[in-house]
Amino acid sequence: MRTTTLKNLISENNPYGISGIIIPRIQRAYAQGRSDTHAVKTRERFLSAIQAGLMNNGLTLDFIYGNIQNGQLIPLDGQQRLTTLWLLHWYADKKEDINDKRLARFSYNTRYSARDFLTKLVNYKPTLKKRLSDEIRNEGWFPMDWINDPTVRGMLTMLDEIQERFSDTDDLWNKLDKINFYFRDIEEMKLTDDIYIKMNSRGKPLTDFEHFKAELLKIIRSENNDETAAKRIGLKIDREWTDLLWPYRDKYNLVDDSFLNFFRMVSLILIYKSDQSSSEFNLKDDFSLLDRLYKNQPDNVVFLETAFDCMVNIQSKTQLFTTSTTNPIGDFFSSYLSENHYEPGKVVVPQQISNLDIFKEVLNGAALNRNTPYWLIMLYSFMLYLMKNGSIKEIDFRRRLRVVVNLLKNSRNEVVDNPNGDAGNRMPANLRQVDSIILSGEIADFITIDNDKRQNFNVIQMEEERQKLQFTKEHPEYSDGLFRLEDHYLLQGRTDVVGYKNTHLYQRFIHVFDTCSRDVIDCAMLAISDYSQRLNNWCIQLGSGDQNEIGDKVWYALFHPTGKNPDFDKTKKSLRSLLETNIKIDDKYLQEKINTYLIECKDKKQYDWRYYYIAYPCFRPKRYGKYTMYDDQPYALVALHSEKRESSNAYQCMLKALIENKAVANSVEWYDIRALSYRKGLLTCENSAFVSYSLNDDKERARFNIPQNTEGIDIVDRIQYFKDYRKDNNCWIYY
Repeated sequence: MRTTTLKNLISENNPYGISGIIIPRIQRAYAQGRSDTHAVKTRERFLSAIQAGLMNNGLTLDFIYGNIQNGQLIPLDGQQRLTTLWLLHWYADKKEDINDKRLARFSYNTRYSARDFLTKLVNYKPTLKKRLSDEIRNEGWFPMDWINDPTVRGMLTMLDEIQERFSDTDDLWNKLDKINFYFRDIEEMKLTDDIYIKMNSRGKPLTDFEHFKAELLKIIRSENNDETAAKRIGLKIDREWTDLLWPYRDKYNLVDDSFLNFFRMVSLILIYKSDQSSSEFNLKDDFSLLDRLYKNQPDNVVFLETAFDCMVNIQSKTQLFTTSTTNPIGDFFSSYLSENHYEPGKVVVPQQISNLDIFKEVLNGAALNRNTPYWLIMLYSFMLYLMKNGSIKEIDFRRRLRVVVNLLKNSRNEVVDNPNGDAGNRMPANLRQVDSIILSGEIADFITIDNDKRQNFNVIQMEEERQKLQFTKEHPEYSDGLFRLEDHYLLQGRTDVVGYKNTHLYQRFIHVFDTCSRDVIDCAMLAISDYSQRLNNWCIQLGSGDQNEIGDKVWYALFHPTGKNPDFDKTKKSLRSLLETNIKIDDKYLQEKINTYLIECKDKKQYDWRYYYIAYPCFRPKRYGKYTMYDDQPYALVALHSEKRESSNAYQCMLKALIENKAVANSVEWYDIRALSYRKGLLTCENSAFVSYSLNDDKERARFNIPQNTEGIDIVDRIQYFKDYRKDNNCWIYY
């Protein structure tokens, strides 16, 4: 189809028989000059496109439809574009002193003020030495009440914007011939004026989505030169895709926001697939996304269309086999995913995924507001499977999806898009790894993008997943048990603390942590061996007796150390030793192991710090399991109350034990977290003694030594020993 220009449309002897253009009463006011956010964006976007077209190879706008009556073109769709083009031509005419009479053939028949304003404007010669709107409003022919007409007001705003943008453009009048559009007479299309009601809702402003749809189809048709695809996708938007989104409509029975949210998520996938970052885009500017990701990029249009069609196919296939479901897509996702506990054939989702209906959370915008990389990878995994249209066996997809989910759960520092951070933007490489996993069932050894090896998911977890994939291929009979273990809330995919080859320990781990007291588990593990993990030079991590969220977090941290923590092997050794028994493990069994250890300590007269931790409950405050402990001062450990640092609620455990066991007076008070007010001084605990300091000058004034062996281990229970001998001056060394 041939294009035309505004000059051609209003020229004498034009091929359409048009002698003028009249914007009818039924049309809404000129909107591109409004001051609201949407109008500002539309104005800037439209003028920027025209400016770029003038400087380059031109610009073809979308269709303008109209009805020709008595030689007058009555635009039914395209009023806004025609008005802006006319204002541009008017400005060029006045700027270059053209005085083209064709400009008088454009008029508004909405209000008298808009009609008369255009008549005056055609014959007006501005100086262009100041802002156009100010110059025009100061003219005697401009009544002040005209400013109340939204069309007049909008035209003045647009003229100011045109003046600012094009004042330095030479030969603007002739260059405007580069801006063209398609024109269709509705009489030729055998349509009636009723089409206008559908196009413009009787004067109501077009929604963002309607503008978006028009721009999308224009890009496909004009920029990508694919009229067939434009027609096909246009029909799908109006039919299949609207039917798809209808169950998710808003309270106004609109699916616009749902469509755009899905479009944004698919666009974000394309951003990562093109090795870019979301920080380079404004995901809320749909028109910018269209321009940067879909214009002259037909493959991306195909991906967008296929993404929508995948969801349509889910809906269609589910409804084909059952008529009872009201949420076929939600049912589809929940057939693969579980919320918080193991279900055969499913995988428990990462904690960042708050709803099993991935599609719904994308449509309502939640997936774009929080934890977006997690939602995106989950959606992308399903899309890859669906796009293959049956070439991936369902049983294989379920296994591969589990691998992706396990990687997500254990790559908190790697599932990121932060170009300025330490990890950088790993999402392009993460998606490439998902491609390998879902499409081939293989975890790639490395990801290469533009000949550059890229880091992606957590390397430790990827290696574990490789080993487990091979193990389940060779021993499918253990798959169900391994998957149950993976989905345990304290492991979340990482099974190294138990060992994927230790099949006999799978259920024992689950049983112990689901039924036994965590405090007893903690003490029993420490009775077996020192399983603590040193976090830095001053802090260690132990378990917690808390049975709720705090405890979950503590044990999860122990089973998922960051980096290659060498102390993790201590935890594994202790836990596996605890589980290695044919006797049913319950609290009674664990308590017997604890009691045996305490008796051994007394029999051997060796009371290391573990003894006190187990024997005195105040050492275990059921908090975050973190303690200040320096390597050379294990007996001076401080129990932290908060998760990351010492606070006023922290306390030195030995001193707390003195108080609770009445080894000091009932009236004793804390001076700080490492000192008690004691006998007009301060009592502290050091590795080999209780020490008294002066309140006046903080100098050591007396020392109560604890009997120890040559290895620096107590040979007495220092709490009981202090209680028994604290009043014996022979036990104190005074200064």
